[in-house]
Amino acid sequence: MRVMLFCLFSAVASLPSVALDVPNGPPILTVSGDIGATNAGDAAVFDRAMLEALDWQQIETYTPFTDGPQRFAGPTLASLLEAIGVDTGTLMATALNDFSIGIPVSDAGVYDVLLALDHNGQAMRTREKGPIWVIYPSDSADVIDDELGSRMIWQLNRIQAQR
Repeated sequence: MRVMLFCLFSAVASLPSVALDVPNGPPILTVSGDIGATNAGDAAVFDRAMLEALDWQQIETYTPFTDGPQRFAGPTLASLLEAIGVDTGTLMATALNDFSIGIPVSDAGVYDVLLALDHNGQAMRTREKGPIWVIYPSDSADVIDDELGSRMIWQLNRIQAQR
């Protein structure tokens, strides 16, 4: 009996701490693969309000794709990963045009990666790199090397987590 209780406790302790609601608005991000929390079959689907409820940050940073400092706002990648129960592996990030790039899960904490939904105070539209632009914060556009710059995928709409 003691062993059975321990196994039950271990299983409960490994569940994600954030339950996922079902989106009320149009979905803008779908996460699939090796994830610990879902709300649409084997996937986790997020509308803007669900992403806004995560660890929302506003930053001023430089990118290799813009001139001068820019203001971005959105949830941290780390908070999304926490919500879906992912802590290791690689994220295959895919844009609306099917461009894909691998992003190590470890980047979320090392670089404070932001999933930008707003740019300079405005919600990003598709033609303006929206709905989501992965941003690696930097004090200067010159600091972002080619490898990190290539991970700054815009028009992001889906992620597949791989462990």
